[in-house]
Amino acid sequence: MIIEIEPYPAAVSAIEKRLAELGKEDRMQDVLKKAVNEVAGLAKDRIYEEVHDTYTLKGFKKADIKKKNSTVRNIGATLTVRGEPLGVGKYYQHRKGSKRNGARVKILRASMLQELEVQNGQSVYKAFMAKMKSGHEGVFQRVPGKYMKKHMPGRNTKGREAIKEIVSLSKAKAAEMVYEREGMYTELQEELTFRLHKHMNAVIGGST
Repeated sequence: MIIEIEPYPAAVSAIEKRLAELGKEDRMQDVLKKAVNEVAGLAKDRIYEEVHDTYTLKGFKKADIKKKNSTVRNIGATLTVRGEPLGVGKYYQHRKGSKRNGARVKILRASMLQELEVQNGQSVYKAFMAKMKSGHEGVFQRVPGKYMKKHMPGRNTKGREAIKEIVSLSKAKAAEMVYEREGMYTELQEELTFRLHKHMNAVIGGST
């Protein structure tokens, strides 16, 4: 996920015009850089807090949100979060199942732990915890209609239903969803306009 932090062209033109009227057009780049970089920092903090408050996603750190600041050559700043879908057994809140109940998973902090299962005809496939030969541990589920072609080492598994790991949101997708849900684009634009005027007034007043 990539978020571009850049002010509306109309806002930039208005600030530029005002500074030119006062003979301070050479300070325009300073005003832009300060405003954009400050808002990019606020956006990074906000996204991190919203993801942490919304999802049980483990290991999501502020450092996962990479910030590229505004420069003289590039007015806009960018926030980037990358990553593949994550296994719920390692990265989300879960509870190991019993013989009767399947593994339970909780993705949203506001929700309850829910048992995962798939029904295919008369058969019910419950999720379960398992540790692979590689040492990887996760929450898995059998795949109806798909069968293993070979025996696993030391086990008679040929002909049994294949298994797949249950995954959920990636760090990037979680960040994208809170950004869109919270309407951050509009809020950031309003904050950008405010800070552009703040730094413009500081230049006009001679405090910077």
